[in-house]
Amino acid sequence: MKSSADDDSRLPFSSGSVESGASEGVVRGRSYNIRLDEQVLLRFSRKYSDSTYYFTDMIGGTLTFFHEEGARRCLEVSVTLEAKESVNKRFVHPSRKHSPTITKIHSDHHEVVGDVVQTSFFFSIPMDGPMTFSTPYVSVQWALRFEFLITPKNVDWTRFEHPLLIEGRDKCEWVLPITVHVPPLGAAASQTRNFSLEPLWVHY
Repeated sequence: MKSSADDDSRLPFSSGSVESGASEGVVRGRSYNIRLDEQVLLRFSRKYSDSTYYFTDMIGGTLTFFHEEGARRCLEVSVTLEAKESVNKRFVHPSRKHSPTITKIHSDHHEVVGDVVQTSFFFSIPMDGPMTFSTPYVSVQWALRFEFLITPKNVDWTRFEHPLLIEGRDKCEWVLPITVHVPPLGAAASQTRNFSLEPLWVHY
């Protein structure tokens, strides 16, 4: 099922924030097979192959779920576009010594996908957001953060009329770092990518 253009990313179980996934430069223009254990749970295909984005650009892609090809099934998915500011602990102000990192969510998407084969999401990089940068004192990093609620292991499917009736849920996360730059002076309009809304979901 996995093509040579796909990158495999394994999902860790998470009760907090877990950074997972391959380097953006290595997988430029490719899809990501999101694995849990040995099962491909879903595939994320980016709308654009560029690894760098500019303010007002659209960012997003398609999620394809493989519900019938393993023991686990994705029931809900949440996606956030976030910017994280981290201050070097050596230079952090005493008032922030317990929170040297601040995360701001700019866009979010949540969907119940137990009956969905494919869905899409699109966010706009805000004009007033900071660009990606790093200094010895502070850094700003952007990312798409995916959170999945999935069925637990060893479920007796004969006991349930529908997957969403399963009481237990396991939660896991996957993070895709991105780079955001300020458009060159006078080029903001030309840098904004055109996009078309394709069918957003398919039921089976």
